[in-house]
Amino acid sequence: MAVGGKFLRRAKDDAGSLSVVVIGLFVITVASLMVMTDIATIMVAKRSLAQATEAAAQRGVHTLDKSAYYQGKGTIFTAPLAIATQREHPVVPIDCEKGGSEVLLELNSWSNDVSNMKHRYLKEIELIGFECDSQNLVIQSQSEVELPFKVPFLSTTSVILQASAGVTNQVQEGFYLFGFRIR
Repeated sequence: MAVGGKFLRRAKDDAGSLSVVVIGLFVITVASLMVMTDIATIMVAKRSLAQATEAAAQRGVHTLDKSAYYQGKGTIFTAPLAIATQREHPVVPIDCEKGGSEVLLELNSWSNDVSNMKHRYLKEIELIGFECDSQNLVIQSQSEVELPFKVPFLSTTSVILQASAGVTNQVQEGFYLFGFRIR
């Protein structure tokens, strides 16, 4: 009975129980910080990927299809008549082949960028979708993001992010005289 009584007295003694609670809360706090850091990394990398995709789409849409653009017959009265009749100006035609290569060049530039423009955990940016109908350009890109911390109880060390952007190249309405917009 002496051995059992000694054990019961130690079980009822609460000395040191606070240290178990403090250690438990510390572990929970550190795990929460790791998860929040990973989530913040994903959010910032997603924004960086979206910026790269938008920049690539803008670069691709600025490739003018000269043969389609200069096909119409314009005169000195074309612009004033368009203003007077409130006629919509057609979109500027895109050279889709040249636009595709410009998109790839811009994404490659972002992938190899070591400045603060690209998030450092973002790996190479890949073009996964390209649609061009000579008026609109739509691209989709993806990249893998390395997480700074391995989440406890999960085997995930990276996440695949995707972004898309679509653009149309339109002429700004108005009358231009020597490069200055009058209307």
